[in-house]
Amino acid sequence: MRKSHLKRFSAGLAAVMTLTAVSVSSVSAEGTTYPIDTDEKLVYWGMLNTNVSANFTNLGDTEIGKDWQEKTGVEIEFQHPTAGQEQEQFNLIIADGSFPDLWDYKWNDPNVYPGGAAKAVADGIILDLTDLINEYAPNLKAYLNEHPEADRAVKTDDGRYFAFPSLRESDAMCVSFGPMMRADWLKEAGLENPETVDEWHTALTKFKEMGAAAPFTWNNEADGAKNPIAYAYGSPIDFIIDDGKVVYGPAKPEFKEYMKTMAQWYEEGLIDQDVYAAGDDQTKAKMTTGRSGASMGWCGSGLQSYITIGSEEDPEFDIVGLKWPVLNKGEKPEYGYIDNLYYWGGIAVGATCEDPELAVKLLDYGYGEEGHLMFNFGREGESYTMVDGVPTYTDDILHNPDGLPITQAMAKYSMACYQGPCVQSIGYQDQYYQMQQAKDAIANWGDANSRAHKVPAITPSQEESSEFASIMNDINTYVKEMSSKFVLGTEDIEKGFDKFVETMNQLGLERAIEIQQAAFERYQNR
Repeated sequence: MRKSHLKRFSAGLAAVMTLTAVSVSSVSAEGTTYPIDTDEKLVYWGMLNTNVSANFTNLGDTEIGKDWQEKTGVEIEFQHPTAGQEQEQFNLIIADGSFPDLWDYKWNDPNVYPGGAAKAVADGIILDLTDLINEYAPNLKAYLNEHPEADRAVKTDDGRYFAFPSLRESDAMCVSFGPMMRADWLKEAGLENPETVDEWHTALTKFKEMGAAAPFTWNNEADGAKNPIAYAYGSPIDFIIDDGKVVYGPAKPEFKEYMKTMAQWYEEGLIDQDVYAAGDDQTKAKMTTGRSGASMGWCGSGLQSYITIGSEEDPEFDIVGLKWPVLNKGEKPEYGYIDNLYYWGGIAVGATCEDPELAVKLLDYGYGEEGHLMFNFGREGESYTMVDGVPTYTDDILHNPDGLPITQAMAKYSMACYQGPCVQSIGYQDQYYQMQQAKDAIANWGDANSRAHKVPAITPSQEESSEFASIMNDINTYVKEMSSKFVLGTEDIEKGFDKFVETMNQLGLERAIEIQQAAFERYQNR
């Protein structure tokens, strides 16, 4: 019997992986030996993550790029599209007809390839990997057999594998965005962490009285789809699942109440008056210099970063990641932001690959014991050491002597801080979030029934994709325009909500929901 390669070290968020020690060269039950004895070279094409591109121009120059080749015995020629031109260069490769062997892209995103991965297979762009994975990828196959929800997510609607996926190990890794407030201000005001919308209003009002010019601010791009108040009303600007059916948040009656609340707060001066022009830099500046006391953002680049910057000037500066707000005291949050366990896409094998068996064996390495360690933690003795059986990052990662941010230091040695052909370890996240405030935020943001309302990685057909994109381009523009007008008070939501919904339906919302529902049902039947 093949030994399990992922063993839980401890429960909960603080869990990390403990891995059985093995030699550098290991043999699977099916006979694949690493390093593979081959003189062949495979061409890899994929975007260079910004954590890598900050210090390297090619993945092959990083330690993880070098180790991937050394440990597997396969030479890889890494090619990367120019930043900002990824889709254009992807389309040029399609038109050329000579494809890379290892093709890392968002294959399951119908906006990238209309019809998604199934259409790409049917068009002879990438290979159907079902038989190849079943025969030559015992590590990935074992993981998918043990995790049927992940298995369903990485298939086409007709049950075929098309790529080696990047997967998150735990839901705790999918809740790294959420609401936050100045904890020191709450303490100064004598307030507990707000749980309800009314308590948010009380806290924001107090912040204004304490001198905050823009009590509640956010990056405009995060509005609606991630606004905590929208989730309190169960009406984010997004598609969600309610009672097993796909619905669109702005078309729900509750959206009207959400807009009325936001309009009232804006009129009272509780919301940043420039919020619809705000970007990440402005939000960070306001949150770290005393102009704002509440926002929503990522745990690492938001909460941890704000605390680091703010505490340099004010030792008392502190931020708490709040639970998703509710309407009634004592309720458990029903809605909140959450990602899918499966990242879009993965590494497919180009249909012109001359040795797909070798490509599959190379890619399967990341799902075994050694590969899991390498892709998540890097090189033992340099980027991590084993402490009581637990892979633990060294100071070269956590306190880089050259001053590199943790994610950039990690990206030199591993792919844990972005995506790769592996299962992203909860142990990576637990060490990345070094501050206790960050660990508490993840626990708070995860304390909601969010997964039940998350639309999974569904794939509309090619025809559906084109139609859906056309409809939603118009609807997204309209909703963004009208929601800002409702909040700013230039349109009355009380009088205009019925017309708002009617206009969305005229633009094709009912058909868009129908497409999403059909794709969701196909997903459920995979």
